[in-house]
Amino acid sequence: MKILGVSCYHHDSAAASIKDGYILGAAHEERFSRKKYDNRFPTKTIEWLRNTYEDWEIAAFYEETTYKQFKSDIKKITKAKPVLVDHHSAHAMSSIIMTDWNDCAVMVIDTVGGKFSTSLGVYENGKITWIKRFRYPNSLGLFYSTATRLLGFEPLRGESQVMAAAGYGTPKWSTFIKDKIISSKDGSYTLLHDFTRGAGFGVLDWDIAASVQSVFTDVVINLANWLYKETGKTTLAYSGGCALNCVTNSALMKLTNFNDISIQPASGDAGASLGAAALIERPLWENAFLGYEDYDSMPPDEAADKIIKGDIIPILHGRAEFGPRALGNRSLLCAPIDSTIDRLNKIKGRENDSWRPYAPIIQDNEADDFFNIYKSCPNMLFVADIKEKSNFKTYDNTARLQCVNGSHAYVYKVLEITRQYGFPILINTSLNAKGMPIVNKKEDINEIQLFN
Repeated sequence: MKILGVSCYHHDSAAASIKDGYILGAAHEERFSRKKYDNRFPTKTIEWLRNTYEDWEIAAFYEETTYKQFKSDIKKITKAKPVLVDHHSAHAMSSIIMTDWNDCAVMVIDTVGGKFSTSLGVYENGKITWIKRFRYPNSLGLFYSTATRLLGFEPLRGESQVMAAAGYGTPKWSTFIKDKIISSKDGSYTLLHDFTRGAGFGVLDWDIAASVQSVFTDVVINLANWLYKETGKTTLAYSGGCALNCVTNSALMKLTNFNDISIQPASGDAGASLGAAALIERPLWENAFLGYEDYDSMPPDEAADKIIKGDIIPILHGRAEFGPRALGNRSLLCAPIDSTIDRLNKIKGRENDSWRPYAPIIQDNEADDFFNIYKSCPNMLFVADIKEKSNFKTYDNTARLQCVNGSHAYVYKVLEITRQYGFPILINTSLNAKGMPIVNKKEDINEIQLFN
């Protein structure tokens, strides 16, 4: 069976293609259109998928309110039969397919998906059954996005900056937030204020950021612990936009009784395009590299030599990552040297927010020497505690770590060389100019002003 999955109209449009249980490709529309956060019908992505592979029998979509528009748009580009699926089920399935689990607990948390903002349930015998659901606007995603705006960042864009800012503060406002803004107990939560009218942009405050992050994590842990007790399942598939919060993800590993947790690298609505297709026929999702294939990188030994000397190296090698984070195939790599990081901040347009930490990348067989790791992290979805012997430092001594193995062939070879010269840890950030999507094709590199 040939199935197309689609996400569009709200934010982060994307499309994914499955054939006979195999994932052929998946990508954000923005990678092709070069419009950041492109929410339009993903015409360019669908054209790439069809030209690279072939047409489809079914086109799966997950948003009831815009399904009529979807049916009209899909008819213009393919003869595939449109099929409507549940939004949160699509999210859940996108994390389930990264495993071989036949049963597990499932948790989806986002701002809103259909009528719901949070869904808790089980996956058994190929079917998702919801046990408890929370209706919008009683939404953890809305709580966090409102806090994002109040801290001076753009909602649905700047949540990762709030998460980073939290590391600089003390959660001294947590009790106030729990008393006045959000209450949580016994596998439930309630927003005590209506946040749907939004709020004006505020000013960054480290302690408020830390308090918001702390409360958010506590509520998610409460939900997960309730789900564990209710279902008796030992594994958890977690998805939705909120599953991109690495700090909370690590807390789930440390503070719940689940033996393992599956979170996919495109946990927001874009990834639900793949989940929607997977609800029709389940594939196995082996790694994040599902996008456009292109090559424009120097040999690994040459790249390693330049990095050791303090250069910042663009990496465009193989298939692009599916998801918001660069994982070694569309990356800027450099050594954790202060002068190099200063130049990197100029490239990334971070001169005014240089407090934002960069992510370290390391070979998986070296990671335990420098980090305390609670969960395998090839997709940069968890934080790790930094050991004293590491030459990579952050303010709160934690890092959003990526550990790579042979599936990250190019960057693994680069690291193999740099570690021999005293750099087992490199900095990995996305290959893009400020305000632009991550580079897709080699011609897109011209958007970036490199300062080597």
